[in-house]
Amino acid sequence: MTPETLEQIGVIAGAVLTLFTFSYLLGDNFLYRIAIHVFIGAAAGFVLLATLESVLIPWLSATVLSEPFELLRLGIGLLPFLFGLLLVYKGTTRLSRLGDFGLVLVLGVGTALALLGAVNGTLLPLVGNTARIFRPENAINGFIGLIGTLSVLVYFTYVGLRRLSGEVTQFLPVRFIGLIGQGFIAVTLGATYGLLILSALTVLSGVLADRIFILIGR
Repeated sequence: MTPETLEQIGVIAGAVLTLFTFSYLLGDNFLYRIAIHVFIGAAAGFVLLATLESVLIPWLSATVLSEPFELLRLGIGLLPFLFGLLLVYKGTTRLSRLGDFGLVLVLGVGTALALLGAVNGTLLPLVGNTARIFRPENAINGFIGLIGTLSVLVYFTYVGLRRLSGEVTQFLPVRFIGLIGQGFIAVTLGATYGLLILSALTVLSGVLADRIFILIGR
């Protein structure tokens, strides 16, 4: 079987699975479930192969299987597998405390890395870009951005006054600024949703055009 034949089979299979996926518009049916099962199975197989080839094998080659043999390198190489074993114990009854230790360790390291990435990659560049906006030629945009940021922060502020009846109410200025922030949030979500729809339609039209061109051209 030639590579061109395999490519044509793949194109036809992709077109059929795409139609199976669109059949969900008519309701939940077995064609849609077949497409979802194929997608999940292919994704799981791809993730497994990518993990083996890009993570596990290079890690073992650089630590456990490397020459010359060193005890420290061996311990470092086996350390992630020890944490994985502790996570497996989380599903048991007697050894669940060991699983808690592995879970806390993984969550702690993941949270620290995510926080560091958010601060260095998002917050600091955002603050710098916001500061550069306040120029004479961009004064209006900077003013609108400042009002939007402050009003949204006030909208998510839950500080209020507890009355004798037990009801918690916010001060009138806080509620008014919060309404402005709510308006900014609605506009942002609406614009984001519209851009997502346009992007999805663009990708869909491009994929369908390529599939139709390949099928008709051959």
